[in-house]
Amino acid sequence: MANKVELKRMFVKAAAIVACTLIPTISFASQDTDAMKPAQPEGSRIYAVNGSVFVKPGKSPAHRVIGDETIGSDTLVSTGDHSAALLKFEDGQIVTMRANSTFRIREYRYNANKVEDSNIIFSLLKGGMRFVTGLIGQRKKQAFRLLTPNATMGIRGTEFMVAMVDKSLYSKVQTGKISMTNAAGVSVLGAGQSAVVKSSTVLASIVSASAIPAGTFSDLVSIPLDPSAIPVPVPVPAPISIPAPVPVPLPEPAAMVATQAAEPPPEVITEETAVERGSESKSGIALTGKIGTLGAGGELNLGISDSFSARFGINAYRYKYNTSVNSINYDFDLNLQTVSALADWYPFQGSFRATGGVFYDNNKVSLGANPTNSSYLINGMSYSSTGISNLLGRMSFNPAAPYLGIGWGNPVASGKGLGITTDIGILFQGKPRIDMSATCTLGAQCTQFSIDLEAERLKIENNLSKFTFWPVVSIGISYQW
Repeated sequence: MANKVELKRMFVKAAAIVACTLIPTISFASQDTDAMKPAQPEGSRIYAVNGSVFVKPGKSPAHRVIGDETIGSDTLVSTGDHSAALLKFEDGQIVTMRANSTFRIREYRYNANKVEDSNIIFSLLKGGMRFVTGLIGQRKKQAFRLLTPNATMGIRGTEFMVAMVDKSLYSKVQTGKISMTNAAGVSVLGAGQSAVVKSSTVLASIVSASAIPAGTFSDLVSIPLDPSAIPVPVPVPAPISIPAPVPVPLPEPAAMVATQAAEPPPEVITEETAVERGSESKSGIALTGKIGTLGAGGELNLGISDSFSARFGINAYRYKYNTSVNSINYDFDLNLQTVSALADWYPFQGSFRATGGVFYDNNKVSLGANPTNSSYLINGMSYSSTGISNLLGRMSFNPAAPYLGIGWGNPVASGKGLGITTDIGILFQGKPRIDMSATCTLGAQCTQFSIDLEAERLKIENNLSKFTFWPVVSIGISYQW
């Protein structure tokens, strides 16, 4: 028994020695491991430089920025009177906002391990801003897009300012270059240059500094680009309260709730909400009426994203005319009927688009031959019209016809109501097929007539091979509700 007790004491003593030896080691190892952990990234943040700055993440209600806080994709930012904000993103991209401005972070994706896979899509809805390019724009210039009511802006490794004044878009480049794309084309602005874009259908024009409305960019220059340079607000000392001889009645609970709800100011929220609703409350569905080389028709437009949309349409037209082919006078009856399923890609998220898709092609041409001097000259042989009657033909195409083209106008653009669209492209119908028939009562001559009629058919089919590619040009009026 004593041996057992002694063994137990020795075991407890050994366990205590091991524990005392290992615990400090484990503790130090844990501390070393913590020290070896990489510092967490600061992320993207917004700083209230001064005044009232509000953010609205996604469908959440707007709230006031107190000091600074994190921001991400699908966030609306607005500044009130005598206010300014600084946004610093994880890749170093900087945006500053002057007073009475509204800005949306549509998409911000940053991959520090592979910057080329990152993407930035911003929207200027109102006011003025300054942009300083970060790693994303420096490594992959086309990854940065700024959408405005009048143009889509790209960069070339840049610092620039942009502002909406009334309905005109003004821009000024400090370093690098910017591109401005809209329905009128693309303009490039270099360092030290300024330009104005008066609408989405007018090309940007260079202007002098004196032509820019006063105060457009002056406030932006004074906003710090470094969060550490933001002045710290000086606390206002609380007033000394002197007890009143007469007890002051407490406000009603409803009045207290109203006082607490006074922030944020109602007018700022209303203004920001109005901009949001006015620019983005459309359904993403539009109808377009159009006319062109495929006839008159209509389309249903469906928005998929800022860069892609789909449309489904129908066109029809009928036209009769008379002309001679291979010395035979024909009456032609052109009957156009097509149904389309198309996809549109907006590479610059502006009005320009590239289009591809397929048509159900039911285009047909019927023809009837007219005798000349009571006879038909077919394949060099003359046949009396008394023995030949009902000389008819029919031209048809492949039922599935691929289409490629370009165009301008986005019927389902954010905030778009009434608009104009155009299309220019090619419909590949395939080589036309000609079928011809006739009634022959010439007896033995009918065999030769059949041979000559087949030769005539081949000649007409060859002459009409130019219709393999059908040019598509159209203009339309669209409406999104």
